[in-house]
Amino acid sequence: MSREEDTIAEILTIAALERRTGVPRSTIHFYIREGLLPRPHKKAASRSLYGQDHVRLLGRITELKQAGHSLAEIKSLLRDDLARSGQDDIDLAKEESERTRRRILRVATQEFAEKGYARTHVDAVIKKAKVTPQVFYSHFSSKLDLLVQSFHTFLTWNLAFFEPKLRETPDLGERLLYRLLADTRANEFGSDVMAQIRSEGSRSRAEKLKLAQQAWDQVIGFITEEFEGVRPAGSPPASVPLELLAYSMLGAHHNASARASWDDKFSRADILRTHLWLWLCVLAALSGEVDIDSRLAKYESLIQEIASRQADMPPALEE
Repeated sequence: MSREEDTIAEILTIAALERRTGVPRSTIHFYIREGLLPRPHKKAASRSLYGQDHVRLLGRITELKQAGHSLAEIKSLLRDDLARSGQDDIDLAKEESERTRRRILRVATQEFAEKGYARTHVDAVIKKAKVTPQVFYSHFSSKLDLLVQSFHTFLTWNLAFFEPKLRETPDLGERLLYRLLADTRANEFGSDVMAQIRSEGSRSRAEKLKLAQQAWDQVIGFITEEFEGVRPAGSPPASVPLELLAYSMLGAHHNASARASWDDKFSRADILRTHLWLWLCVLAALSGEVDIDSRLAKYESLIQEIASRQADMPPALEE
C-alpha cells in the first residue's frame, strides 16, 4: 500500500470480507440481522461496503463462539464494541471513491511523466486503473483536468522523496544542484501542463491555472525558506518579494534550458553552472554580502515610471 493510501480506511466488499475472515456471507448477513454486526454502507442498491469494524467484530464473534458462548451472550458481550463502531462510523462509500480517485491519479501521473500529454491516452489510464469510463469521468471532467491534478500529485511525490534528503546537505549550492536534478522531469511535466492550459479556451481555464500554481507553490515554498534562512537576523524586509524572486529563479532555469535545447552550443553542465552562479549571486545579495538594495534604491523612480507605461509598438523595419 502506498503512503497516500495509508491514511484511508480499508474498504471491503462482501466477497472480500468472506475471504478476509473465513466467515460465509450467509452467516455475515445473519449476524447483521441479529444485531451482532453494524449494517454495511450502501454504495448502490446491489452493493454494500464493509470496514475494519466488521473484520474485528467477526473475529471476536468467532472467538466467543469457540469459547462456548451463546449468540445472546455474545451480543451482550459485544454491546460496547457495537456502540463504539457506531460512534466511529465513516462514510465507506466516500472513502472508496477517494481511493479510486487516488488510484486513477497514480496511474495517470506515471503515464504523463513517462510519455507526456500527447502520448498518454485516457482509455489506457482507465484500463490500468481498472475502472469504468463512467467512474473515471465522475472524478475527472477531461484529460486536461486529469493532467493538472496529476502534475500536483507528481510534485507531491517529488518533494516527499527528494526534500528530506536535501535537508541533510547544509551547503545551499550543493542542495540547489541536487534539486535541479530532481526537478528535471517536473519542469518537463510543468511545461506540458502550462502549454495545454494556455491552449484551452473554456471557462475552467482559470481554475486549472490556479491548481497548477498551487502545485508550483509547494516548490516555491522550499526556495523562499532558504532565501529567508540566509538573511541576517533582525534585518528589514527584503526589497523584493521573495516569492517573486523564487519564481524568477525558476523562470531563469526554464528559459536557459529552452535555449540549450535549440542546438548543441550549450551543454547540461553549462546550464547547471550558470544557474548555480545566479543562485549564489542571489544568496550573496540576500545575506548582505553584496549591497544590492542601495543600488536598487537609485532606480525606484524609474521603476515606478516604467511600471505605469505601456510598451510602445516598434516601427516596422523598411524593406
